[in-house]
Amino acid sequence: MDPLDKALDFCLKGDFSASEKILKTLNQLDKRVLFNLGWHYLRQGEFKKGFEGLEIGRSINAFGTNKPRPYPLYTGQNIKNKTILFAGEGGLGDHIINIRFVKKLAAYNPKIIVSTEPGLFSIFKEIPEITALCSTEYDNGMCCDYYIPGMSAPLYLNLDYKDIDGDPYLTGFTPRKLFPYNKNLKVGLKWSGNPEFEHQQHRRFPIELMLDLLNIPDITFYSLQRDAEVIDEDRFIDLRYELKTWKDTAEIVAGLDLVITSCTSVAHLAGAMGKPVWIVLPILSYYTWALPGNTSPWYKTATLYRQTKYKDWTEPFARIKNDLINYKVQHTR
Repeated sequence: MDPLDKALDFCLKGDFSASEKILKTLNQLDKRVLFNLGWHYLRQGEFKKGFEGLEIGRSINAFGTNKPRPYPLYTGQNIKNKTILFAGEGGLGDHIINIRFVKKLAAYNPKIIVSTEPGLFSIFKEIPEITALCSTEYDNGMCCDYYIPGMSAPLYLNLDYKDIDGDPYLTGFTPRKLFPYNKNLKVGLKWSGNPEFEHQQHRRFPIELMLDLLNIPDITFYSLQRDAEVIDEDRFIDLRYELKTWKDTAEIVAGLDLVITSCTSVAHLAGAMGKPVWIVLPILSYYTWALPGNTSPWYKTATLYRQTKYKDWTEPFARIKNDLINYKVQHTR
């Protein structure tokens, strides 16, 4: 087996020390090695060193985008009264988690143009620090002095874990009143994200494990699945036809008491809104969840339920079920 593949295999199975040990024996000029080590540094709390490794992944198409830009890269220049493009990239969840950094940029008093997926305009347009929004498809046609890639914003803003406060930054959505109008705890469920995500196979779990939560009495469950893997089930309320826009989704999430989801864009939305969200993660999690533990500096209201045995999801869902029963008792209105 190729050493890099072997290091990845160890990571998938939770033997992070063995994985890192292999990587450190390999050519330290190999960009693939340095990129993979970036995840390990994040896991160890070395935020800046971790992002330096991830940034190297751009040149091998493993992180962000390599889209040529007509503007200089922002690396700490004086941008007072300048115009800077905050270039969204990655999946929708990446756009949502990184939009927080426009507030850090705003402290330097520039005009900020954000490029993102048009569907997200409906929830980003209320962020006061943003001067204008544009589609990622056309963001090279803006009149800008500098640009900063969204997924690397922590690196170029010289941030550390301690600078990620986890406070809500997408707020002000009117909670949608959800039927039935009773005092039950209202819990949104989402069991699948983008099927085209590169490592989707590792974060997938048997839907039946999440559906088992529906047997807990006196909780009203709502399905937040819209496009992929929607199912018909009498024990939850299907909201697929109400999730027409991201603003719809935000208003529905605002009306819930809790969201339980796999690692999806809805997980990031709920966390960004300050809504309690329980996120089910594979052993080898996305880089934002690399730091060990069941909490995250990225979102104060997130609780992480990590897989502990490769290909076995029963243990995290057993914990979720037990915690949800207790949560119901504590939060019954």
